[in-house]
Amino acid sequence: MSSAAVSAEPGDVLGTAVRRLDDCDGPAFLISDLHVPEDGGEAFGHLQAALAAARARGARLFVLGDLFDSYVSPAQVRVGVWRDVAAAMAAAVDDGGAIDVLVGNRDFLLGAEFADRARARVHAGGLRLRLCGVDTLLLHGDELCVHDRPYQRAKRWLRSRPVRFLARRLWLRVALWVAARARRRSRTVIAGGDQSRFLPPPAALEAAFAGGVERLVFGHIHRHARAALGSGRAFVLPAFDVGAVGLLIDGVE
Repeated sequence: MSSAAVSAEPGDVLGTAVRRLDDCDGPAFLISDLHVPEDGGEAFGHLQAALAAARARGARLFVLGDLFDSYVSPAQVRVGVWRDVAAAMAAAVDDGGAIDVLVGNRDFLLGAEFADRARARVHAGGLRLRLCGVDTLLLHGDELCVHDRPYQRAKRWLRSRPVRFLARRLWLRVALWVAARARRRSRTVIAGGDQSRFLPPPAALEAAFAGGVERLVFGHIHRHARAALGSGRAFVLPAFDVGAVGLLIDGVE
C-alpha cells in the first residue's frame, strides 16, 4: 500500500489500524461508496464529476472506501473500467490534485499496482489528520457495525494473510467470477434478517472518539446523517453512486 506522508504512529479503532496523515489546511472533498461496476455505469460519471469539482475548488479528494463494486486481482488495473478509473485519477493528480483512497469491504485488495497507476495514495485502514484545523478520523465504516457478526467473522477470514495471498494470484477471469458470486451472496444476506444489525451502535461510535478526535467521517452504511457526540461530531456519507453527494470541508466549523 502507498504510505507516503503517513507517520509510523499506528492507532487502532475496533481492530482497524489508523495512521496519521499530514494535515490538510486547504479544502477537502470527501466521498464514499462509489461501487463503480464492471461496465462503469453512472458511478464512473459521478467519479469524473467529483474529480473535476475537487480540482475546480483546489480540494484534496478523499474516497472513504468501496471505490469499486469489486476488486480482487491486481490484473484488473490493466483492463476495463479499473484501468479507466486509474487513468482518470492520474490525470487529476497530474493537473495538481491530490487523492487518498481508503480500501472498503468490496475492494480491500486494492494495492500498490492501483496506487501507482492512479498516482493516488491507497490506505488499508483509517486515517487521522487535521482537516481545516479540526482533528478528524476517516474510516470506511464497516468496523463500526459490530452487531453484524456474520460479516465481522467473514472479514477476519477474508483478510487473513493466506486468503489474501491466494486471492491476488487467481487468474483474472476466475477472480471476477468469484467476486460476482460473493456479491450475489452478500445481497441475499443483506436483504434478510434484522436490518438494525447493519448500523453502528453508540458504543462503537464512542470507541471511534475515544482517541480524542473532534470529527468522525465514514460511509459504508449508505445513509446520509450527522450527529453530535459529546464534544465531537460524526458525519455519515451516503453512497456516492446513488446521488453523487459528498462532504466538502473548507473551513473550521
